[in-house]
Amino acid sequence: MQRYFGAQLAQRAATLRAQAERTIAQHDAAAQKMLAAGVISRVERLQAGAAYEEARRNARKAEDDAALAAIALARTVRAEGSVAPQTPLFLISTPVEPLGYFIDSALTRHPGLGKVAAKKSQAEQLHEGEEALRRPQVIAFGTREIKSGNADWVAGIGVRWTLYDSIDRDALSASSLKQVEQAERTDAQARSDISLLVERNWRALENARRQYFEMKVSIELAQEVVKLRTSGLREGTSTTLDLIDAETNQAKVLTDARKPPTTTCRRLRNCSKARAFPTGFPTTSHVPT
Repeated sequence: MQRYFGAQLAQRAATLRAQAERTIAQHDAAAQKMLAAGVISRVERLQAGAAYEEARRNARKAEDDAALAAIALARTVRAEGSVAPQTPLFLISTPVEPLGYFIDSALTRHPGLGKVAAKKSQAEQLHEGEEALRRPQVIAFGTREIKSGNADWVAGIGVRWTLYDSIDRDALSASSLKQVEQAERTDAQARSDISLLVERNWRALENARRQYFEMKVSIELAQEVVKLRTSGLREGTSTTLDLIDAETNQAKVLTDARKPPTTTCRRLRNCSKARAFPTGFPTTSHVPT
């Protein structure tokens, strides 16, 4: 799942970085013309060139990351060529079940707890066996000849109670009891660890989902700044460097806005692992491009 959606995310990031590179390249060329016309200083021209070089490096890195993610996905499904994902990135648009639901399900279905319970049952049976050897043993027996008429028969009851034994039964009983107590402590620790893991993943899931929706405001602000810087450049109240900074920030915000959905899917998968995979996801919405 991580490679499937991660490949799409990497490709979108590469597309955004490439768009930012082309836009900043245009501004860099315009800065060169403005320098030749004497409108801006050489320092501003150098700053514009540095911003373009940074955008170019980011675009190449995003392109390499996307190519690597695509290769990883193809090798995962053992495909010879590139793989075209059919399921787009999605985001859970409604809150997931409350934390208690996931914890209760995990404590009920987690396979590790079954192993701990088996160890505890084994220790309890061992302790019970040690305690049984300290009690009187009652034996009933009987026999009868297989023939008709006046058959002989014998029946009786025997009692055995060990009053003295060279084996230290108290030590054996205490040892087996400690094994039971250790199993109980292991069970309590395992339940605590599983609950903590589920809560950590659940909170990370909710945080990622909220972060994505909150990024909408950041995107709108970044886009508005680009518009204002573009208008300011025409009117002479902004510099080319101001516009380049705004374009760079917008590309960064758009790229960051697409990280939470993949994180949300991974966290939901981790929570599902702790309680067995669900039959379906909650109501979802596709991530806009």
